[in-house]
Amino acid sequence: MYEEKNNIAVPPFFGPRWVQIDLDALKFNVVQIKKLLSPDTKLMAVVKADAYGLGAVEVSKAALEAGADMLGVTTIDEGLELREMGIGAPILVFTPFMPEEKDLFIQYDLTATVGSLETAEALLKESFPYPLKVHIKVDTGMNRLGMKPEEVVEFVSRVYGNPLIELEGLYTHFAASPKGNRPFVERQFKIFKEVVSPLEERGYSIPIKHVCNSAALLDMPHMHMDMVRVGTLIYGQYPFGYENRIPLKNPWEVRAKIIHVKEVSPGEKVGYGGDYTVKKAMRIGIIPVGYADGFGTSPEMNPKNLLDLLKMLIKKILAFFGIRAGMPLVKYEGLPLKVLGRIGMQLTAVELPHDNAGVGSAVSVFIRRTNAGSRLPRLYVSENRVVNIRISGASRDYAQRLGEYS
Repeated sequence: MYEEKNNIAVPPFFGPRWVQIDLDALKFNVVQIKKLLSPDTKLMAVVKADAYGLGAVEVSKAALEAGADMLGVTTIDEGLELREMGIGAPILVFTPFMPEEKDLFIQYDLTATVGSLETAEALLKESFPYPLKVHIKVDTGMNRLGMKPEEVVEFVSRVYGNPLIELEGLYTHFAASPKGNRPFVERQFKIFKEVVSPLEERGYSIPIKHVCNSAALLDMPHMHMDMVRVGTLIYGQYPFGYENRIPLKNPWEVRAKIIHVKEVSPGEKVGYGGDYTVKKAMRIGIIPVGYADGFGTSPEMNPKNLLDLLKMLIKKILAFFGIRAGMPLVKYEGLPLKVLGRIGMQLTAVELPHDNAGVGSAVSVFIRRTNAGSRLPRLYVSENRVVNIRISGASRDYAQRLGEYS
């Protein structure tokens, strides 16, 4: 039998640290999102960046089982991975179509994004054995990807009715959250509708129009249109300012076993550079995670205003004195453990004030999902049992090996 940790049987070959992903929680979140939509509005599950670190194949299957209609990825290789693993649902690739990718789009039945007249011109010069499904992206103010609004009608008029190009969708991407800048979002939506109107007046029917992300889904029901694109909410997280708007479950937890325990005395140093000086006799535990796994790392953001700058400076000052502000990085049975000294590449020291914590005890570790390295094995759980695992550099299909330990 597997070793029981957190009521889940962990395969002994899995190693001393892993990401535990609750597929039932993912499905629950999809169901809650679907409740906000009319029967005519489709749900696209956004599984870009390996499903925000959770695993695109496993998340896609769970989301589709729970009622998602379509999948969204950033690059063609992300779409190819899903197809190679047997996923047949429609997949939209967000980055612009490149002519050299045409054979793969057709062979794997992927839906292409056209976001510029240059791409459109290249598309018109290509020949396809089967119709290529296309969504047009419109730049309504983000100035990243997308056609200019005034270019859309020209492109549609040239390709509409072409038997080799199936104009399936039209979409845009909001540059801000409605909570942060509602007027800007409303202005983007107005521009989008001004693109749609002349198309409809000319009789051009594009069946799937979509603009909403997670925040707009919650705050702007009049913008749901034919489909919404949702990532954040599916993964059990709320967009900033929208906490607890709908019930969600957290599918993600990083777990690690304490691999070594020792007693230290006042005045002793801990870790690289001796950055931490022991102030009282204590037990310390070593856990096998570090910055190579994404532990203790976060994206660096430029301050937008004076308040942001002050917050950043305060965090830096606290860090200088060994105080980590914000969410506890490590917990044992729900109680925070203090990280001692520097976080190493793969090993980190924590204080162990709990007598019952020892070698083999499992702790929860906070790692940002998109920072969690692929070296961390993923363990997929449903109905309180392991249903699949993923280890970097090895086959996805562990059903046979799982059976050896069940």
